[in-house]
Amino acid sequence: MAKAPKQTPMMAQYHRLKGELPKGALLLFRLGDFYELFFDDAKVGADILNITLTKRGSTPMCGIPFHAVDNYIGKLLQVGCKVAMCEQTEEAVPGKLVNREVTQILSPGTHFDEQILAAERNNFLAAISRQGKAYGLAVIDLTTGDFRATEEESAGALQAELERLKPAEIVHPAQEKRIFEVIGSLRTVVNEHEDWVFAADSAEYTLRDHFGVQSLDGFGLKGRHAAIGAAGGALHYLVNTLRRDVSHLRPMTFYQNREFLTLDGTTLRNLEILEPLTRDAPNAACLYSAVNQTVTPMGARRLRDWLTQPLADAAAIHARQHAVQTWTEDSARLEKFRERLREVRDLERTITRLSVGTGNARDLLNLRLAIEQFPQLRSLIHDTLGEASELELHDADDVPLLSQLAEHLSELPEVVALIARAIVDEPPLALRDGGIIRDGFSSELDELRHGASEGKDWIAQLQQRELEATGIPSLKVRFNNVFGYFIEVTKTHLDKVPAHYVRKQTVANAERFITDELKQMEDKVLGAQERSEKLEYELYLQVREAVLEHLRAIQQAAGALAQLDVLAGFAETARLHGYCRPIVGSEGVLDVREGRHPVLEQTLLDERFVPNQTNLGKDR
Repeated sequence: MAKAPKQTPMMAQYHRLKGELPKGALLLFRLGDFYELFFDDAKVGADILNITLTKRGSTPMCGIPFHAVDNYIGKLLQVGCKVAMCEQTEEAVPGKLVNREVTQILSPGTHFDEQILAAERNNFLAAISRQGKAYGLAVIDLTTGDFRATEEESAGALQAELERLKPAEIVHPAQEKRIFEVIGSLRTVVNEHEDWVFAADSAEYTLRDHFGVQSLDGFGLKGRHAAIGAAGGALHYLVNTLRRDVSHLRPMTFYQNREFLTLDGTTLRNLEILEPLTRDAPNAACLYSAVNQTVTPMGARRLRDWLTQPLADAAAIHARQHAVQTWTEDSARLEKFRERLREVRDLERTITRLSVGTGNARDLLNLRLAIEQFPQLRSLIHDTLGEASELELHDADDVPLLSQLAEHLSELPEVVALIARAIVDEPPLALRDGGIIRDGFSSELDELRHGASEGKDWIAQLQQRELEATGIPSLKVRFNNVFGYFIEVTKTHLDKVPAHYVRKQTVANAERFITDELKQMEDKVLGAQERSEKLEYELYLQVREAVLEHLRAIQQAAGALAQLDVLAGFAETARLHGYCRPIVGSEGVLDVREGRHPVLEQTLLDERFVPNQTNLGKDR
């Protein structure tokens, strides 16, 4: 009987790491300049990515260049794959096995790939639990830090909420078959997880440990065992299975759907709330596109949330109406406010990227530009409210919603000052190649840069000196990343090369040389440059950590700005189309006069929409 081929140390390492992964995860194994997939992973990857499947002996394999890996990962995530990234954690040494570790596991509901993330949509991971007759649902958007939980009393209500939220991925207890019946019709990635992590006791421990609290009552979860199970299960799946950093998650919020009007998937589709029924039709539109005047991606995400979860509480409706009317009464300040708000961009995802380590110096710069808008935004709100004091609130003791939201716009002058001192105005995308820290921020960095600059000046002058000394008209001093600095002489002038030139490389029409003097200066320049780039990266990390000390304040500001963007957008929509403020009461009567359909009116470009009346009393 033939013996099985002996396993190499590298393949033994591969099998050990592969065995530690969640079921179905593809392992991208770093080998030099490539990420390799082996065995069944290679067959799956080659088919999805349309790349060549090869073999090493009897082992199927395929490779992805490391510099293009993000594009390939995006394609794998789009078809629902989980992808484990295995990196080399030390420099390769001949004859020694390189240590490797799985650094992260990506999945459709937990990734940060900007190429496939929709700016105006949340990317939710949902977790479901069942305790008795109650269904618990928790959703987490890692890209924004959003963490919510609720409970539903029926499978139908749970399904309706899932259809509204449209999670990219769902995780549920492996043995809970009734839950699978609910989610079986949803077009999303579904994963099973160990049942015990959804049990109320273990889930509560997971949540209390994460948030550093003794009780979950402050989150509104007292007695909410199903919601606790779902939230704890989601957190455990992220941390222990996918090994994700969740330190940036905002405090969890518990919501009850009785506070809102329930819109199931069929209703959302038929009323064309988020998407038109016939997307290919000319002038196709939906309610979202008809009223969307937001100027930031986070405002657009909040608008989608509000449209699919209409308020059922009159006081909350009045608060929003008052905010919108306040802006419509002052169109000049509304325009200024929206102009400033555009500069904030996607503050939610910017601060998240910095928090989880996927950001760069440009994110720090954009963060500074966003925070610089806070004082003017607050001032515009307070000035507008000051001149709108005659507008009556529903309750005399109410604080205007605009004023409440403005209080979350902390000015954070120390953050602005630090980033302004540290980061150049146009930083590169790469973090480890230098060029991101301003001169004057670090005396040590300034000295290294000065030394490298002096050396480069000396090398630049070397060409002229050698031209004069040798009389070789074609002599050039050049540099590349492989051979460093060298003197290049065309072959027609090789007879004039001095004896102290040491040949370094032969190319098609020239020879390349080095001298002791040039080598010494090269070591000085490249050594200073290498130390400079390393120090710049360390300084960037220090600046980032100092900024993240204000993470919660920035997240609160981002959440407030998302709401302000929607409210200002509603005011702009009302101004553009001449909408009025409806009277909302508790009489149970619907009386619409000169009513206009916002979607139809905007699609009938060549026709006039005829307003109509609607009157539904208590008995109709």
